[in-house]
Amino acid sequence: MSTVFFNLRIDETLNDMLIKIAQEEGRSKNKQIEYILKEYVKHYGQTNGDITINQNFNTNAEVNFKK
Repeated sequence: MSTVFFNLRIDETLNDMLIKIAQEEGRSKNKQIEYILKEYVKHYGQTNGDITINQNFNTNAEVNFKK
């Protein structure tokens, strides 16, 4: 699995809260955001069915939701 880099603009207050939570849970802010996103995707999949991603040479991704 490769890592994708992207910019994320968030409110300064939310940023400060994420830093605080990350410190309390022993993570970096980046790892905390990744953890939150993984938990959301896991919950989404449990609620809405499996999510499959078919990539064609990493240039075009097709996302399918199976209910």
